[in-house]
Amino acid sequence: MAGENELRDYLRRAVAELHEAREMIRARTEPVVIVGGSCRLPGDVTSVESLWTMVTDERDAVSTPPADRGWDRGEAEPTGAFLSDVTAFDAEFFGLTEREAALLDPQHRLLLETSWEALTRSGFDPPALRRSRTGVFTGLMYGDYYHSMRDRVPDSERSTLMLGSSTSLAAGRLAYSYGFHGPALTVDTACSSGLVALHQAISALRNGECDLALVTAASVASSPVVFDFSRSQGLLSSDGRCRSFAADADGWGLGEGVAVLVLQRLSDHERTELPGLAIVRGSAVNQVGRGPALTQPTTASQRQVIEAALGRAGLRAADVDVVEGHGTGTPLGDAVEVRALGAAYGARRPADRPLLLGSVKSNIGHTQAPGGIAGIMKTALAMRHGVVPRSLHADKPSELVDWQAANVRLVDAATEWPERDGPRRAGVSSFGISGTNAHVILEQPAPEVAARAGGQPDPVFRRRRHWPERRGTGDQ
Repeated sequence: MAGENELRDYLRRAVAELHEAREMIRARTEPVVIVGGSCRLPGDVTSVESLWTMVTDERDAVSTPPADRGWDRGEAEPTGAFLSDVTAFDAEFFGLTEREAALLDPQHRLLLETSWEALTRSGFDPPALRRSRTGVFTGLMYGDYYHSMRDRVPDSERSTLMLGSSTSLAAGRLAYSYGFHGPALTVDTACSSGLVALHQAISALRNGECDLALVTAASVASSPVVFDFSRSQGLLSSDGRCRSFAADADGWGLGEGVAVLVLQRLSDHERTELPGLAIVRGSAVNQVGRGPALTQPTTASQRQVIEAALGRAGLRAADVDVVEGHGTGTPLGDAVEVRALGAAYGARRPADRPLLLGSVKSNIGHTQAPGGIAGIMKTALAMRHGVVPRSLHADKPSELVDWQAANVRLVDAATEWPERDGPRRAGVSSFGISGTNAHVILEQPAPEVAARAGGQPDPVFRRRRHWPERRGTGDQ
């Protein structure tokens, strides 16, 4: 009898441990829902929906720098895709004095405003999230505000200006302002920073480190240094436009932007009536390693990161019909990317269903850190509407690629999403000059989820101009 009781106890423990192991595996692979988002992108784009309007209207946002930057460049004035009104901010709304706001990097200011909008549009009340296990994952490249402005402020304010320009404080400032208790970190992998931050947020949600995640990214130039560097290296396009994957591509067109997404585990989202932009089925990050040169991409590493993302999503290459490419418009980089897509996707799908490829950079330029998140937003709306927008400035595809052999087609005209049984799926790529690659697999949410209305109305920010004007002579 004693032996039978011991056997029963053993079996009970074994069943419990098996159940626990299954739950751990499920949690580590659980899909994540992109509940909603907000943005500031070139062309006066201030929402996911207005970005969709821009790409379906087939417009680009190339211009000269706004006058409020104070860049006196003469004949060397750069062209690119700029944000307007980056000096404006509602300091009082976020509990800051006017002077504190002037000493705060515009990237930080815009992240405060867009994160509030993203939360409310997703159905959350920001004050109610105080002390919650909400994480902040920020992609940021630049901290040049301090160097641009230090001679305009007194010595006594330079420490405040330095803190206001710190990239490491960008995520921490958001967590502090909202009272979040989840992880808060800033990622800098250059152009892939936004998607790498998204990957980190997904891991934190699956590991139980947070229950909600803000993924934020920003690139706003406080000085023309990045334009001067890109020009000196022969990287800038002739007219400031990204001709992604085009035969006449001649360099990147730099852009600016701020983008925010709100993420939640699928199991948590299913217990709510919140909206949903897209479902993240899988993501992956890797590194070029010892490539031909420090900043040169490789086909092998990009193919590997795509295959890893598909594996984590539990999907085959043929399950994905569209890829939002990195597509900076550099002839070498674009050719490497198409070859990697051909190896990872094109070779493993029917010849009569080529992979469809485009890039939002043809509309808003290479916005750098937030570029991957802008691609997520565009792709989410493309899945919802069943239309793949035209990729601009690419009437003739790159001749450095055998497109037929790759089984990839550049979307040079608006195209209906291919019909299939099951939900629409797409990949989004982002490759950093740092050598860090990222790829994300998106899936269309259920129609009833996509149709849900957003959350609260946007706040009315009473924005005033904040840009240090005084030239410091020191405190005498």
